[in-house]
Amino acid sequence: MDQKPETNAEKKTGIYKDKPAVANLGIMLFYQALADQGCKCVQINWIPEYKQSEEIEELLDEFL
Repeated sequence: MDQKPETNAEKKTGIYKDKPAVANLGIMLFYQALADQGCKCVQINWIPEYKQSEEIEELLDEFL
């Protein structure tokens, strides 16, 4: 009867046995919150390509 009870760490299986690894494409605050909790994470600085119409480009060229 000297069995040691299972801890939560020993009960974890599958995806729950390890901390998550995250690639963040968004808000830096989210990345920092993950890092502060010891999560493996990386911040990717990415901005979607911006395409504007020819008309707008011509107008901007005139003003600039």
